[in-house]
Amino acid sequence: MSNSQPFVIKTLKKMNLKGGTVIDGFATTGITNTIASECILHSINTQLIATIESSYFSQLSVVRNFIPYFPVRIYANEELKTSIFISEISIDPSLYFFIGNTMLNWAKDNECDLIISSSNIVNPSQQTETINSKEYSIAGIGNTVGARNRLKDLKISLLKNGTIGGIPAVLLNQSSELGIDVVILLVKIVEGIPDFRAAAELSTTISRLVPGVSCDVPLLLQEAEKIEKEIAKIKTQDTESELNAYG
Repeated sequence: MSNSQPFVIKTLKKMNLKGGTVIDGFATTGITNTIASECILHSINTQLIATIESSYFSQLSVVRNFIPYFPVRIYANEELKTSIFISEISIDPSLYFFIGNTMLNWAKDNECDLIISSSNIVNPSQQTETINSKEYSIAGIGNTVGARNRLKDLKISLLKNGTIGGIPAVLLNQSSELGIDVVILLVKIVEGIPDFRAAAELSTTISRLVPGVSCDVPLLLQEAEKIEKEIAKIKTQDTESELNAYG
């Protein structure tokens, strides 16, 4: 495996996803994105269609209902033309560029029209252009006029000035020549409020952007604490395995 191609996508099932949407479930800041993506994944009857494998990933197997899974996977619902990238391991920041481009290339190869990602807002001084006069705890940025219009049509505030980091930054910067709309939803995290509360609002906003996609929010709120503990445990094991590797 060369440095120029650090990831291998193994296709398990082919689906027609032309004109569809890709949801980024990688956690760049916090686990809000992962929780929201998991909720949507289980609410719209998706199927596992691919795994992403790499020697750069911590080598873990995630066991669910007796079945072992690769920690980085792609699920999809062909009827809704919606696919979801899910990661249950911590990703080193040095890999963000490769992951972002892997997602963009996969979306292009499958003729998808839209990628939705998210990031937590960590700078309260960032400015947003408020649509009408209503305050939203979810803001957004789009890479094209079309992407920004998707947000405006739903009366979602647009980021006027600020910075975006991580995988969402790669998606914004590298997508201009691919003909794919990229929308980054900015989650305004409030200190002291659990990630799953923001995840519920994030998943609801994604549902508004993608017709037919839904999240069982009441169930999410019931299961949120358990999900947070599971993800935290996996990340702890991930860190411990790295420490053990270095003795």
